[in-house]
Amino acid sequence: MVIVRERLRRSNALSASGLQCLAGTPSVNISAGCVHGCLYCYTQGYRQYPGANHLVVYSNTAEQVEAELRRKRVKPRAAYFCPSCDAFQPVKQVLNQTLRTMQCLLENGVGVEFVTKGSPSKDFLSLFQAHRGLVSAQIGLTSVDESVTVMLEPRAPPVHQRLETIFALQSAGVAVSVRADPLIHGLTDTDAALDVLVAACEKRHVKDISASYLFLRPAIRAALVRGMPDKGLANRILLPYREGVEVPIQGSRSCGRALPAAIRRDGFRRLLARCTVHGIAVHVCGCKNPDLTHGRCHLIRPGPANQASMARLF
Repeated sequence: MVIVRERLRRSNALSASGLQCLAGTPSVNISAGCVHGCLYCYTQGYRQYPGANHLVVYSNTAEQVEAELRRKRVKPRAAYFCPSCDAFQPVKQVLNQTLRTMQCLLENGVGVEFVTKGSPSKDFLSLFQAHRGLVSAQIGLTSVDESVTVMLEPRAPPVHQRLETIFALQSAGVAVSVRADPLIHGLTDTDAALDVLVAACEKRHVKDISASYLFLRPAIRAALVRGMPDKGLANRILLPYREGVEVPIQGSRSCGRALPAAIRRDGFRRLLARCTVHGIAVHVCGCKNPDLTHGRCHLIRPGPANQASMARLF
């Protein structure tokens, strides 16, 4: 059971991010914490993380955004939802704030960009359709194997629902890409797993996939060990990180342990080879892989793949 609390936010709702992939785009967090319970969620290490099975919803987000937009001489091109949570968690308070906040932004001509594992309701789809060209989305899809996602993302919507969401958003005029992050070595990056993932994306006319590997921090390591029922599998996932490298996240003050560069390079190469056959662009996150590429994973609206940066992977 998740305990939900509402709180007034004291700081700005539209906040700047230090991440290269969000340069120039303010972000909005509707809540602290997330009910999806993903074992790999990097926000578990954040100071404001409320703890497992706890969710804090900022109940004045829409009002704050409206006030902040009125004060700005130049409005931002778009705002990004959400670096530290999912804007479409199946929680009434979250969905209410998300709808009101997105409506405020769009009616002021500010684009809305988001990553989610959730399913926007008809109210959201109608809003997006009324503002075609201003909305883009990434669907979080680490794997299309339900047995894997149930283990790693225990309370997130099932894969088939996320795939249906891609079609629903596209029909509403939303630019949709897929976020394969994190890839997990030996589990979601096998040749068979990548084949199925890419085929599912191609079937749904997805033209962009952003990818990065699991980035290990102490809180994530603890969550994997504690949360995975197969302890042997958890140990096999963590073992290669002993030979990994400490990498600063580009544009931020934090760092974490990445897999050895050779493993990441090989996985990205195999993903790119499959995507190229289907006419799908691959964007590798330079924030988490500064030793491999300066490219952007395009958290926001998909852009052209940086071929020069991708070439460095090989």
